[in-house]
Formats: sequence, C-alpha cells, structure tokens
Amino acid sequence: MSIWDQTVEILQEGEHEPEYFEYGAEYTREDINRALESGNPLEIVPTRDTDGHGTFLAGVACGNEMPDQGFSGVAPLATICVVKCKEAKQNLRDYYFINSDEPCYAENDIMLAVYYLWRKARRLRMPLVVCLGMGTNQGGHSMGGILGKLLSDYGDYRGFLVVTAGGNEANASHHYMNDPISSGNEVEVEIRVGNNEGGFTMELWAATTELYSVGLISPGGEYSGKTQARLGEKRQVNFLFEGTTVYIEYLLVSFEDGDECIRIRFQNPTEGIWRIRVFNDAGYFGRFDMWLPMKNFLEEGTYFLRANPDTTICDPGNNTGIITFSFYDSLNHSVVIESSRGYTRDMAIKPDMSAPGVDIYGTLPFAGNYPIGEEERNNRARYGYRSGSSEAAAVGSGAAALLAEWAFIYKNDIAMDTQKAKKYLIRGADRTGITVPNRAWGNGTLNLYDTFDWLRSPQA
Repeated sequence: MSIWDQTVEILQEGEHEPEYFEYGAEYTREDINRALESGNPLEIVPTRDTDGHGTFLAGVACGNEMPDQGFSGVAPLATICVVKCKEAKQNLRDYYFINSDEPCYAENDIMLAVYYLWRKARRLRMPLVVCLGMGTNQGGHSMGGILGKLLSDYGDYRGFLVVTAGGNEANASHHYMNDPISSGNEVEVEIRVGNNEGGFTMELWAATTELYSVGLISPGGEYSGKTQARLGEKRQVNFLFEGTTVYIEYLLVSFEDGDECIRIRFQNPTEGIWRIRVFNDAGYFGRFDMWLPMKNFLEEGTYFLRANPDTTICDPGNNTGIITFSFYDSLNHSVVIESSRGYTRDMAIKPDMSAPGVDIYGTLPFAGNYPIGEEERNNRARYGYRSGSSEAAAVGSGAAALLAEWAFIYKNDIAMDTQKAKKYLIRGADRTGITVPNRAWGNGTLNLYDTFDWLRSPQA
C-alpha cells in the first residue's frame, strides 16, 4: 500500500512529503510498483532494510506464496503498509548508556508510526493488524508504558488489531523480585557487572501503597548512604575509588500508573558485585521488582545474581488491551528457555498465548547491488530461518489478519476490535497438556483452525 520511511531526508520540497508529518518520506503504491518494475528500484524508492528484521516479519505474516521456494506467508493476500522507524538520537542513547551497535528506537517515533497506519486504514476503510516486533525492559511491566496505553486505546477501535512480541528475556537474569520484607527492614540486591560494561540504566518498581529508598555499595566497599525517597528527589553519587558515577532519580508517582519508580543509572561501572540496599519505608510488608535493560543493550557478564525468570514480558506487551505472544518450538511442542514469561507485575495474564517461533522460514533482505535485471533479481531473492518472539508475533499477526478477513470482508463481525479478536483466538487455542493460565504458555498455543471450527459450531 505505502511506505513511510522516517529515515529519508527529502531534498526537494513537496516531493514524497508525508501528510501530517514533518520528517521522513512517503512512497505510495504507485511509487513501489514503478520501483519493482525498474532495474534500479532504489532510485525511485530509496528505502532499504539494513538488518532484515522488518522484512522477515512482514514475509512471515503476509508474504506472497512462492511455490518454487516452498514459502508462503500466513495471510498471503493481505495488503502491506510499512513504517521504517528512524533510530533514536544520540542524546537518548547517551542517557540510557546504550553503547552497542544494536538498533534503538524512540517511543515517540513508534507512536507516530502507529498513528500513520491508523490514518491509512481509516481512510481506505480497511481493517488493520499492527505487528510490533519491538520491546523494552524500561517501564513498570503492568500497563506497557505510554506506548502500551496508546496501542490499547487504538485497539478499542473496531477493525484495529494490535499484536506484539513478548520478548526473549526469560533466561537473561535481568529481573529481580524480592521476598516480602517488613516495615523498617532492608534487603540487598546483588548485581554482577561485567568487565566491558560502559553503563546501564535499571529501574525499581513498587505499588502505590508502598515506599522504598535505596543505597549503593560498590565492589570495593564504598557506600553511598541511604538516599531519601522524596518527590522529585535526584542524586548523583560519585564513587571515587571506583571511577563510577551513579544517578538516582525517584519517581514517587510515575507517569505510567502512579506507582513508585526508582531509576538508577550507572556510568562506567566497575567490574564486580554491586549491591543495592533497598529500604522498606512503608508501614507494612511489601515487595518490589527490578529490571535491567534487555540483553541487546547489556554485556553478557551483567546480571542479577538472584534473578527471577517470571515477569519478563517486555513492554508494551504487558498491556492487557493488546495481543501478546510468547514462542515455543513447534517441532517438539516444548517451551523455549529464552521466551519471556508472565505474568505482569500486577498479576494480569500475559502472554495471551504462544505461537511457533523456532526456525521459522521466511524472507530475508535482497542480496546484491542494483542495477540488475528482473531475472537476476529473482535469483537473488533469499529465504532463511530465524527464531524468537518477534517471529511468533508475525505468525500471530498473520492469523489475526485472516480473522479480520472473516470478520470484516465477509461481514461476520464488523464490530471486532483487539479485545474481541483476542477472545476468539483464545477460544481456539490448543491447551493439550497445558494447565492454563500459564506463565510460559498464556492461555495455550495458537490454533486458528480450531478458532474457526469453534465459530461455526452451534454455540457460536
């Protein structure tokens, strides 16, 4: 249908300017078709997938059937609309100490991408399935952050279905959950920091009724002292013998849901065991959760020594208003150790269900340079295998597209929204040998055939 490439800088005013947006370039169906027929398509549509993630997910969800390659997307007749998000600015990467080459995106650009897709679907009066293969460990893991709230609000529109990946964080040792501690007591949380760690940001989250303060002890034994939990409190702690600076910020009424958040940013952390002393300043027993960044943004040697694999669904997937998939190995019907696990911090059921996500066969970015002829271009088309929760979300998105076709094109349920689509999929989920709800499997495994079988049965 169209592409909005947020990364392209328009050189001539009025050419490919996206309506309602002040950056990037928009390429229409006509532009894309001309590019596909050209020997040098990048002259017409200068958009290229540099890491292949989006290409693979789009192909799995709704790629054309290619009998010679033994390939078909789940919903091959679907119309594709693409947003290529620009990467986050350097100042945002610096704030979170993201020093790796891993792609990182700003929440506002993703939100604008969703708005662009929503406008396109409404204008064309078409149902829309949003497939989001992105996630973060920043946030309270209950409402999915601001992006989760936005996606949930859009998901209330009929014909707007939101599908997201649960994450690959279960075995990363990046989540800590304490046993309840009584009022006035404290607990020490130990973090092993690797030798090449340039910096990272972690967060502590607790319910509105609870109150915590923190103090830090370096590997060399320096102690910051207890920092007081006050509204707007910020503190910079310099560990002189370690050469490390730590920034502590108290968000006593967080932007997400009003719960307490303590954000701790480590700059040039010394290798070794760092201890975070957490004080219960409330008048009763309480518990809290802490998360390190996703493993893409940390060295392998940085992790909690006493980690918990549960509550590792990445935001925005923790919002109950969207459909979140974990992944499993469909060859032997087994749990994958990397697949993020529920529930949410406030014990809502997540993931919603699990979909195949191991050795998924799909499309890879074009190999080679332009210009070339059509026959050579077809010969360079590539297919391969990838694994992860994003691949499971792509499978789930294709299933959601087929469900949307049944609901809107064939007019069986023109009022269907994300919540209703989720219920339909859960109704048909396979629960053989699974006790549900389940932290790893959610409400079972995706089975679209059984969903349609249930819809045509007398109770439907």
